[in-house]
Amino acid sequence: MSDDDPRGEPPRGDPGEEPGARARLVPGSRLAPLAAGGLPLALLDGGTGLGLGAALAYDAALLVGAAVEGRWLGRRAPAVERAMESRLVVGVENRITIRLHNPHARAIRVTVRDDLPDGWEATPDELTIELPAYARREVSYGVVPPRRGRFAFGDLHLKLEGPAKLGASLVRVDATEAARVYPNVLGPRRYELAARLGDLASVGFRSVRQSGGGGEFEQLREYVAGDAYRDLDWKTTAKRQRPVTRVFEQERSQVVLLAIDAGRMMATRLGAISKLDHAINAALLLAWVALRKGDRVGLLVFSDHVHQFVAPGRGPGQYRAVLEALYAVQAEETFVDFRRLVEFMQVRARKRALLVLFSDLLDEAHAMPLAEHAGLLRRRHLPVCVTMHDPVAERLADAPVDSALGAYRRAAAADLLQEREGVKAHLRKNGVSLVEAPPGELAVATVNRYLEIKARRLL
Repeated sequence: MSDDDPRGEPPRGDPGEEPGARARLVPGSRLAPLAAGGLPLALLDGGTGLGLGAALAYDAALLVGAAVEGRWLGRRAPAVERAMESRLVVGVENRITIRLHNPHARAIRVTVRDDLPDGWEATPDELTIELPAYARREVSYGVVPPRRGRFAFGDLHLKLEGPAKLGASLVRVDATEAARVYPNVLGPRRYELAARLGDLASVGFRSVRQSGGGGEFEQLREYVAGDAYRDLDWKTTAKRQRPVTRVFEQERSQVVLLAIDAGRMMATRLGAISKLDHAINAALLLAWVALRKGDRVGLLVFSDHVHQFVAPGRGPGQYRAVLEALYAVQAEETFVDFRRLVEFMQVRARKRALLVLFSDLLDEAHAMPLAEHAGLLRRRHLPVCVTMHDPVAERLADAPVDSALGAYRRAAAADLLQEREGVKAHLRKNGVSLVEAPPGELAVATVNRYLEIKARRLL
């Protein structure tokens, strides 16, 4: 993009005018090759000393030219600013744009490097552009944030070269800027598109038949694939000359409470992201679907105490509140106190709710307290525990043994899986429903269970 307008106002951050820019001189790309041109003069000296003197004078002239050009560039650096989305997304490429404006009458060559948060990598790591007189240009690079949370970009670094390229100027521009990285919430848009097309089965949602009648009439809408023929409104269909379906209100608004374990076991990475990230992605999708269904959604994040609480609510604003509460949550190196969770809910969540608890059941010492407190939760709420298959433990438990170390690993993995089955059996005995799925399928499996509970009116 360009806008060659000599009258245009430069954007904020013009390093030629603001004290936030700092410059220093460096050699240009042509200085060393041209300086090497003085060697033949020195070699043809013939013992008179004239050749050496001519070579030194030649190189001195180049150095003076480089210093003059470098100082000129340092005083006439372009305006520069960084532009990015207010919400970056973890695990996918985000585009960062650098905007430049040359308010002067001579063209310059600019190479830009950005100071990224620790552990981030830019693609490409440097951006080079020819900036004509009075021109505006934009360049961009991609970055894939490895984690959610709050981060900070640093300064912008510019290398400026003029037409002669004898001298250059390195300019550092103050551009510190906060960045917030959110979970990958692009997924729900795919589900929304599928819902509009009436093809939820294509993204994994099951169709659960409603038992006990259709409920109260709510509205009419155009027929979509998958609607029951018995729900067609034939009178309206004949009038409009296209199929129209009667939509029934299945039940009144209910409370869905998402409780996310942020203890040490959830820090384990499964693939590119942690168990906690998989749980947050599933919780956000469930929150989005439940809010679309008219239910009230709340949130609890806990470990040895309750870190976050979002009271149940409905509407688009509630989804944003849940998202804001979750985007910076990180697993903590601490145990999980389920007793504190139960006590908190007895005070702050007294209305009956579908309690969807995201936790890890692989470690018996970690998970058994949940089973022990499940009876207290069951008295008032309908608890559903959501957990992930651990592919590493399952692979080790079935791996062939070719060494003593392999035998030890297989036995340890088998013990872990056996403990997990014991915890699951104890949960079922205490009336806690289970959702267990591979990490990549956890979100759809959780929403399917929610839809089943809604359809069967179990809450």
